[in-house]
Amino acid sequence: MSEASWKTAEFFKDAIIRDLSLECTDSFTFTSFEVGKANEKTAGYMSNIYRVLIELKFDKGTAKPTSLSYIVKEKTDTAFGSGLVELMSVFPKESEVYEKLLPAFERLVQHEEETVRFGPKVFKITTNPDTVIVLEDLSRSQFRMREKSFGLSVTDVNRILEKLAKFHAASVLYVEKNGAFSDLFVEGVISERTIDALRGHYESLYSAFVQSLRDRNMPAEYLQPLIKFDGQLLRECCKAQQVHNSELKVLNHGDLWPNNVMFGTDDLRFLDFQTASYGSPAADLLYFFATSATELMCDSLEELLQYYHEHLVNTLQQLQYCKSIPTYTELLDQMRRRSVLLLPPLSEALAITMSGLTEPSDMEMITSEQPEGVVLRKLVYNNPAYVALIDRLLPKLYELRLLK
Repeated sequence: MSEASWKTAEFFKDAIIRDLSLECTDSFTFTSFEVGKANEKTAGYMSNIYRVLIELKFDKGTAKPTSLSYIVKEKTDTAFGSGLVELMSVFPKESEVYEKLLPAFERLVQHEEETVRFGPKVFKITTNPDTVIVLEDLSRSQFRMREKSFGLSVTDVNRILEKLAKFHAASVLYVEKNGAFSDLFVEGVISERTIDALRGHYESLYSAFVQSLRDRNMPAEYLQPLIKFDGQLLRECCKAQQVHNSELKVLNHGDLWPNNVMFGTDDLRFLDFQTASYGSPAADLLYFFATSATELMCDSLEELLQYYHEHLVNTLQQLQYCKSIPTYTELLDQMRRRSVLLLPPLSEALAITMSGLTEPSDMEMITSEQPEGVVLRKLVYNNPAYVALIDRLLPKLYELRLLK
């Protein structure tokens, strides 16, 4: 693959025409073109991410902007998790979400008083010779990520839950009007097809998590339900994702945490739909609570769930959805039946994020049986802030019957 095949000004010409809604008479020339990092790290999870800065000069006078920027996601063999890209059809899945599903969802929930947007616009997708997705740079519209990658404020959490409820409701109506989603969305990250590829990562970290609880003499009522999943976590997660025909099913974002949300003054956008899947809304909720609202779970999980449920019901009713809508109690029961889905993000994403590990080399080392890997896991699971949070959280999960 030619690394520079898309890194030319000419490649972006049709993206610019689409972005600015240009006419054939609106000719322009490039005066500046620069490819740089989208954030501190060029490498994302399963892809490389860049920001492209462009300066234009129009041949005729126009009110169109002349300083542009775009976000580019590039398929790569070097990013952490790149081995899963083909197995999970990451780029075809995300391309379909941006190109087809998000615009359709936004049209469904549109009304006179409000313009609803769920994610950035897409301006170009290519698969040959390079696989890249060219997206709207939301920072141009003053959208920003929060500085913390965990522990969002209650205001931010509620804003996300409200938007998530609308996204879920729109996906329900989409299926009613258009039929089932494509087979790309049958599975998320953890599935029967990915267990072998993921076992070395998730199962080893979960075992280290459980061992840390043993070492700290965690009370048996909280520890025993967790021990039974040791060595079987991914298999149990696969079972938990099965959905009965009587249950409400939605398109789950699949990776909803602070790094995949950008906040504006009075709105927000979701990013990175590469692990989206069709199933119970409990999957998104459990993952989001575990990665983004863990401290709030200790005190106000029921209130947060009620807030989501209220907006889900309101949106479905506004969209004149005529089938059964789950009650709050039924939604909580869905969460309880799938509570094992809390454990991968609690023992992996949250623990790693709170420890401050960000380098790909750290992600590789943390599951190693080399002495450095053992030491790194001890640092992660004995992190005082993480220990204090888990010690507060497990009794709450037990009380709510989310810790079986």
